[in-house]
Amino acid sequence: MKSISTLVESFARGHASSHEVTENTLDAIDASTLNSFITVDWEGALAQAAECDRVAKQGATLGLLHGLPVAIKDLIDVVGLPTTMGSQQFLGNIAKRDSKVVANLRAAGAVIVGKTNAHEFAYGSSGDRSYFGPVRNPRDGDRMSGGSSSGSAAAVGAGICLAAIGTDTSASVRLPAALCGVVGMKPTFDLISRDGAFPLSGTLDHVGPITANVSDNALMLDVLAGSGSKYRRLIGKSIAGLKVGVPNAFYCEYLAPEVRRCLIDASEAFRQAGATVVVADVPRIYDIYRAQQLIIRTEAYALHEQAIKEGRPFSEEVLTRLKSGADVTAAQYLSALRERDVARAAFDAVLEDVDVLLTATCGVTAPLLEERTTKILGEAHPTFWVLTRLTAPTNLSGHPSLSVPFGVVDHLPIGMQLIGRYDEEATLYQLASHLEQAHSHSI
Repeated sequence: MKSISTLVESFARGHASSHEVTENTLDAIDASTLNSFITVDWEGALAQAAECDRVAKQGATLGLLHGLPVAIKDLIDVVGLPTTMGSQQFLGNIAKRDSKVVANLRAAGAVIVGKTNAHEFAYGSSGDRSYFGPVRNPRDGDRMSGGSSSGSAAAVGAGICLAAIGTDTSASVRLPAALCGVVGMKPTFDLISRDGAFPLSGTLDHVGPITANVSDNALMLDVLAGSGSKYRRLIGKSIAGLKVGVPNAFYCEYLAPEVRRCLIDASEAFRQAGATVVVADVPRIYDIYRAQQLIIRTEAYALHEQAIKEGRPFSEEVLTRLKSGADVTAAQYLSALRERDVARAAFDAVLEDVDVLLTATCGVTAPLLEERTTKILGEAHPTFWVLTRLTAPTNLSGHPSLSVPFGVVDHLPIGMQLIGRYDEEATLYQLASHLEQAHSHSI
């Protein structure tokens, strides 16, 4: 598969046509059995692509993503297209303007091909609760793609497109990226605008890119954040002398044996590349996790309280989860909110001594569709809890966190999570590129 920069360069040189590539992308969406898209904009996408080709023929360019087909999670507004949140309630909700994210993509020359399927209202990690049906994993159609940015990750994982946009409140960019074998970034809190993105929890929501490889992800973040080449600048540079922290507490609990082995192998890959690997635990991590969980329950219920009271349609599982926030007291909520500063300080403290933290993204590989209890070493756990517990803490702290593929077991991908200091996504990409290379050499 081509990289974004290679494909864009081929458009600029006249070696490929954006119109042809976009048409092939639309055909691939139509032929796919993954159910990764809700809305496909044939007319709009082909018109955008034709304009890109016209500009290229004049020797000009529209930007870093000139002619590139990009998919958008259906929580994010694209003018003239429905924004449904995977819900029956919003079937007729047509966006009146582009979200800031989409405006930035268009300004860089991207072609918006459509809106990707998502777990209803982004409130679920399985990706199999949408009014439009479940999104299937591109590695195994009987398994979950992960949620809630399920369609975005599945589309990239299947090679339908090179880039897609998702949102992440507990796991929802990084988890589906891990389960589908692609790269997903939850950037520093508010680095990417959430304007025009339907919320789940305003305290915790992030927007982030999903791509097939690390360098593409850094390029997408540069575009979305308007940062020039800030986040690509360290890719390919030596990691000798950098220090990687691997937590024992919390992050090494409830890991399937194959995931634990990949974590050990990732640590060794860093050592072999010249980095120092040490144990580095995050203070008060259990309190941070519990606060994050309480905040998402409270804010999600508050957002949907009126709709629930009016009896508007929800899937039964999502409605049950929403109602779990109904009985949280104001004192409990405010106490959890105070943990936000604690969370940032805790991660800041451990990241003073190490450059990044290395953990697994998820403790298991992709569960089966409809699976709601998952066994690890013979012990049964709620599937939603297993899927999101390792990613949720940095939604509260706001630290950038990247999932990169590292390991395949029984054809199912495993992802490693790198957590870094505020606004130091470039270091995450630097280290992730080394994991990517080590992984490619091992398969």
